[in-house]
Amino acid sequence: MPQWTLFESDFHSIDRVLSELLERTNALSAHLVDRSGQLITTAGRSDDFDATAFASLVAADFTANAELAHLLGEPGVEAVVSEGRSRSVHSCLLADRVILCTVFDRRSTLGLVRFRAQRAVTELDPVFRGLFQKVGLMEPIESPDTEVAMAAGQEIDALFGD
Repeated sequence: MPQWTLFESDFHSIDRVLSELLERTNALSAHLVDRSGQLITTAGRSDDFDATAFASLVAADFTANAELAHLLGEPGVEAVVSEGRSRSVHSCLLADRVILCTVFDRRSTLGLVRFRAQRAVTELDPVFRGLFQKVGLMEPIESPDTEVAMAAGQEIDALFGD
């Protein structure tokens, strides 16, 4: 995956949508991550965790869940949710290659985050597709990055001691 370049007008559009998502959901932060695990941008509070590591893990988690969906006969995964005691993460895909992650706590609900994230995806999808056309990335990726899938598999094996 090539390095990310955001044009000023695209950045302003993206920032506006992410800020609105945070405001309307009372979420803590929103992150855009490419499927290879590279952090594109962040809005909101993220100074209490490593955003770069977070982006890598989100991409691996999304890829692993997409592979699980394929094993179960599903064409793909709509969203990935990680529920914690104090914070949760909702992740969904836009423009076939960008993951929108919303980190929220008990001041919000999964239903509200899911609803508002889908609205954000509707607004961000054409922005990213236009950006891909500008930089010559016309064709969306159709399958998860093999390296990310292999890395996710190794992490899962390490977790289960295999």
